[in-house]
Amino acid sequence: MASSVSKVPLLQTLAKRTFAAVAAPKAAGSQNKVEVTTLPNKAIVTSLGCGPKPIVQVAVAFRAGSRNETSENYGASHILRSSAGLSTCNASSFYICRSLQQIGASLTATSDRETIVYVLESSASNINEGLDTLRKAVTGQEFRPWELSDNISRIKIELASLPSQAKVIDLIHKAAFRSGLGNSIFVREFNIKKLNSETLQHYAANNLTGDKAAIAGCGISQSDLTCFAESLGLCPGSGSALPASKYSGGEIRIEENIPLQHTIIAAEAPSLDKSDALAYAVLRYALGTGPSVYRGTGSGPLSKVAGVLVGAQALSMAHSDAGLFGIYVASPGYNAKEAVEAAVKVLKGGVTDQDVARGKAQLKAALLYSNERCRGLVDDLVGQALLVTGVPPKSAAELADQVSSVTTQQVQQALQKIQSGKKSLATIGSISKVPYLDEL
Repeated sequence: MASSVSKVPLLQTLAKRTFAAVAAPKAAGSQNKVEVTTLPNKAIVTSLGCGPKPIVQVAVAFRAGSRNETSENYGASHILRSSAGLSTCNASSFYICRSLQQIGASLTATSDRETIVYVLESSASNINEGLDTLRKAVTGQEFRPWELSDNISRIKIELASLPSQAKVIDLIHKAAFRSGLGNSIFVREFNIKKLNSETLQHYAANNLTGDKAAIAGCGISQSDLTCFAESLGLCPGSGSALPASKYSGGEIRIEENIPLQHTIIAAEAPSLDKSDALAYAVLRYALGTGPSVYRGTGSGPLSKVAGVLVGAQALSMAHSDAGLFGIYVASPGYNAKEAVEAAVKVLKGGVTDQDVARGKAQLKAALLYSNERCRGLVDDLVGQALLVTGVPPKSAAELADQVSSVTTQQVQQALQKIQSGKKSLATIGSISKVPYLDEL
C-alpha cells in the first residue's frame, strides 16, 4: 500500500482536480460517455465508457477530508489516510498486503481538504480478487491500538519531509478560512498519540458513509462497478451538510531556517459549482503557471518576473463551496521584497486578448492531458461526483468547449474582483524581508 499527503498536484489547476473524461474520438454505444448510478444508500457510482483495458483502476472516495474535523479530532483525516491497509474487521493487514502482492495489484490512499480516495490498480484478469481485497480494506476499519502505535514513526517521517510549498498552501487556507477549509491537512505531531482508536472509529463512522461516497472506475463496466459498490454495504449516513466555509482573510508568517522564502497572496474566488469558475481557471493560465517544459521559462506575465533567483506563478484553488485565487512567489530571503512586489504588480495589471487566448489553450490542454491516464480519470470522476453537486459529470471535451466560450471580458472581470477583494497572505522560510499585507 502507498499513501500520499495530497491527491492533487501541489499547485493544482482547477481542471485537474474537478473535471473528468478522456478526449478520444467518440465511438458508438457507451464509448466516451460518462455513466452515473445512484445507489439506495446515496452512494454515487460513475465510470467512462472507454472500453476494456489491460489495467483496471477503481477508486472509492469519501467526503472525509480535513474540513470535517473538529477541535476534538484535528488530524484525524491524516491518520485515516495513513492507516490505509491496516487490519479491518474483514481482513488483517498481512492478508491485505499479501493478497495484493499475489496478484500484482496496488492500493493507494490520498487525501485533501475535502476527500479521501482509495485507488486499486490491478490487471483485468485479476480484478475480481483485487476488488474483494479493496472492499475488505476500505470497510470495517478497526484502528487497532498496536498498529496505530507502529504507524507513528511513518507519520513523523511524512511531517518531517513536507516541502515548503505544501506548508505555505496549508497556511494560506488557514489565513483565509480559519476553520473548515482552513483546517490543516497535516496532523500536528503533538496530537498524533491523542487520536486513539475510539476517536478514529467515530470519525470513520461519521464520514465513511454512503451519502458521502463515490465509486469510479476505468476499464470496468458500469454494471460490474455498481455490483462492487453495492457489496461495500455502506451505511446511508445522516445526510447532514457541513456549514459553508466563510472567507475571512488574514496573515500568517512563519520563520524557518531555510534559504528561500515561500509566499502566497490570495483573495476569495468562486466555488466549483459557480458559472464563473472557468474564467478564474483561464485567468490562472493567462497570468502564468510556470514553464510547461523542463528548464523552460514560461510565457505568462508572471514568468517575466521569475528569473534565476525567483519563481512565481498564479494559483487557482477551488473547493465545493469556496475558493482562493492568488500568486505564489519563491525567492532567496534577501530578494524577498523585490520578488513579492514584482509579482503583486503583475496581479494589479491587466490581461490582454493574447494572454486570454493562450490561457484558454493551455487550460484545454491541461483538461485533456490530465485524463489520458486512468488515474487522472478516476480522480476527476470522484471529484465531480462528490464536490460538484446538482450537475452531472462532464467529459473533458465538453469542458474544453465551455473554456472556448470564455471571453476576455469575463477573465478581466475575474481579475478585477481579485484586485479589489480582501487579501490573505501566508509566508514561510526566510521571511524577514517579505512585506506585510498592509504594505502591499
